[in-house]
Amino acid sequence: MLDRTATRLQSALVPGLALLALFLPVRSAQQALFAASFALALATMALWGGLFGRLVLRIPRLGPWTAVYLGQFALLAAAAPILALNGLVSRATGRAIPVVVLVGGATIALVVARRRELRPPARLDLLALLGLGSVALVVAIYSGHLSALGLDLHEHVAWTRQILDSGHVPLDEPGTGILADYPRTFHLLSALWNAAGLAPPAGPTVKAMPFLQNALPALALAEQMVDAQAQERSGTRHRWEIALGLAFYVYAFLVVPMVYPVPDLLGTPRFSSGGLLLLPGVLIAIGRAQKVPGAAILAVATAPLIAAWSLTWNPIIVVLLGVVTVPVAAAVWLALRPPGSKDAPARRALVVFAASAVLGVLVLVQDPWVVGVAAQRIPVCSRIVHRAGLMTFDEAVALGRATPRDKSVRNAQASPPCRDAGCVVRLAVKAAGDALRRPWIALRAGVADLRGLISSPSMAALRDAFKGAVPFGVALIADYAGLPFVACLAAAVLVCGWLELRRRRGATVATGFARSLLIATLLGIAGAGIGLDFAAGLAGALNDQRHESVILAGYLAGSGLPVSVALLWLPFAAAALVLAEPGQRGEALPETRPRRAALAVGGLLIWLALPIFARLNLHRPLQHHGFRTPIGLEDLSALRQVEEAIPPEDGVIIPAEHANVANWEHWVLPLGNTAALLPYGERRYLFNVYIGASYPLSWRDLDEGLCSTDPAARGRFLERTRTRWALVDDPDAADAAAALERPRMCSGQDVPLSALGAELPAVRQSKGIFLFRIRGRTNATQR
Repeated sequence: MLDRTATRLQSALVPGLALLALFLPVRSAQQALFAASFALALATMALWGGLFGRLVLRIPRLGPWTAVYLGQFALLAAAAPILALNGLVSRATGRAIPVVVLVGGATIALVVARRRELRPPARLDLLALLGLGSVALVVAIYSGHLSALGLDLHEHVAWTRQILDSGHVPLDEPGTGILADYPRTFHLLSALWNAAGLAPPAGPTVKAMPFLQNALPALALAEQMVDAQAQERSGTRHRWEIALGLAFYVYAFLVVPMVYPVPDLLGTPRFSSGGLLLLPGVLIAIGRAQKVPGAAILAVATAPLIAAWSLTWNPIIVVLLGVVTVPVAAAVWLALRPPGSKDAPARRALVVFAASAVLGVLVLVQDPWVVGVAAQRIPVCSRIVHRAGLMTFDEAVALGRATPRDKSVRNAQASPPCRDAGCVVRLAVKAAGDALRRPWIALRAGVADLRGLISSPSMAALRDAFKGAVPFGVALIADYAGLPFVACLAAAVLVCGWLELRRRRGATVATGFARSLLIATLLGIAGAGIGLDFAAGLAGALNDQRHESVILAGYLAGSGLPVSVALLWLPFAAAALVLAEPGQRGEALPETRPRRAALAVGGLLIWLALPIFARLNLHRPLQHHGFRTPIGLEDLSALRQVEEAIPPEDGVIIPAEHANVANWEHWVLPLGNTAALLPYGERRYLFNVYIGASYPLSWRDLDEGLCSTDPAARGRFLERTRTRWALVDDPDAADAAAALERPRMCSGQDVPLSALGAELPAVRQSKGIFLFRIRGRTNATQR
């Protein structure tokens, strides 16, 4: 009886600690809801990753974070044919199965089919526990409010909701028939995570993606390092879990700003690309640690699918895949030497390659950006698009269904620097020569910083010390973190050198994969730095001064920022293992059993609470009030009540302005509190950036249409867009009249909504959200 009770308590310990770690950062009912949703999403991804491990990799049980990491890609691959079929059903019947139903139904079927294999882990995994607490902290921070953090995230949340609402990846901006012009794989993956958690408002999920997509491969690699190290070294498994757990904590919260890499999470897909770029490296590590050749085969044979995902994640990611992932994966392969397959490896690799190529094609033909580019350049693609009732944006402009963007402030004429292949080759050779200097530049910068600290130490010098010693032109290292990061790597290299010297003098020194991995990853990221410099240098040299060319060159020049968040973990984790190795030879101190139990309980409590104290690099997301204003679940409920009064086909004006951003690009930006609601809106909101019904409009429609001083021009705009309503969120307004008069639109004219046709009384209002009717065309001419 006592043994049975002890067994039950032990089996309940791990889930209980996991729930404690998950809900410890929660401070509100809304955060608790999202914590529960995210727990369900983690469990769903782990289930699919476990299935992938058993069926494809032939591994009975993957580590929890490895299962979650691979599970998201297994689900993403499965989504390609399923959502394509769902899109065809939607086109034929006008209805589609929601993504949450597809993901939930398939997961329930999996649970029923594999119910005998599902059991909670009996072993306490400290690395998994600290990782869960760290992820839970980030989710709690970002679910404190549902607002986007800026214009960039505003768009990404809206595009994620389009996929959730439509049940597939829509090729056009909803309701327009015009092909969208932004890749959608990042948004599909965000939608799958959201749907796996039963689809709460998508904002917190999208905001957490940069952290999640860099943390998952880091934790998966750490699990494989623990497994490999435990196989080759004496000492308990918990030693390596603690070493890598602490390394992850320091890295994620102190060394790099993984949670909030840049203000307003600008470039969210690029800063979330680490999970995709490290996928081959993780597969190679799995092959080595679990001694399965299939994982290493997948790292190469899935190249077509990974390339398709990269292109439809953000076009520059496919460039990074070649110049960053290839050298890093090659270095990891040489260091770990995963086992080769003996049973027809060529045939199996060919089958996997063919399957991934088919899935890659499905990914490409479902992506609106790829389809739009193909329709502009390939006549047969254009005909297919037209048969589907769609058109490109340029075609819509020619037909008068869209207004030219003229987004660029400086419309420079194309000035190609090369007119023949020989010129391109010469520029490529020069870019390669400059790129090869990158390791020397980093070394020289490190030596200069060291001399500066010795000669004139100061807080300013300490803050920026050794940031230039990282082998990327630009790298994301937190303030004051360059010195400890470089010091950790230097100490580990010295330990490696000392052990190698002992070995040459005849001492017995066991070979360890951690030392090989450290040297290999240092060489790998050095190669990645050279590759990035080459890509950026060549793009800069071939820049023809068009807006798109300038943007491409700028993105590649700054690509070291997102790449460094994921890649610097490789040598840092290897260094942590190397530094933990010498201490394992010490004899354990004799302790009584009660004392050991007390130390274990105290240590476990500190371990669980450790993420709660991660505040040094979290002040910005903690203090961020959202894009224009914070909103919560109650605000979305109020929005739905107001939207019930709006016919789905009618246009709705919201407060907006024409902004010239940094004298660089023209944008139409929503104003005030209303902006925060718009990614969650379900009606045709006009001048909501370039999303949905606003997609065909530009700043000219605002300035020369709605805000025209010619009443007839304004009336024509209202009729063309079927505008019947105006919506304002102003919780501080004393009444509807104040809410109508306070928003000021039309740059330079300071015009209230009432002067644009909105009239009292409010048709509906709820929690500070007011809906007004716009006067018809007859009265629209009255100013």
